[in-house]
Amino acid sequence: MSYESPVWGAVAKTHINKLESARNKIARQITKAPWFVRNKQIRKELKLTPILDYFKKLAISFFHKLDNSTNTAIAEIPKYDPLQPKKKRRPRTLLINA
Repeated sequence: MSYESPVWGAVAKTHINKLESARNKIARQITKAPWFVRNKQIRKELKLTPILDYFKKLAISFFHKLDNSTNTAIAEIPKYDPLQPKKKRRPRTLLINA
């Protein structure tokens, strides 16, 4: 899931909610928590950060490595201008809105 994290950061909130829901179900099954234990409590006990925060952390690392790359093909890519595509959701705008 974290392999394409810069892309996941640009998806709609509904898709992030689906990922959170799946992670909550998996965490509940792993911990064998009863039905009356809240998901918030399970996440707190397991020290799980929200998925969007996790994606932001990975995206920061990814774009930092991309900007500092010595690869000539990557160096030829034009620098990102956040003001250019105002109507499109771009993965790097996740970092600007953070």
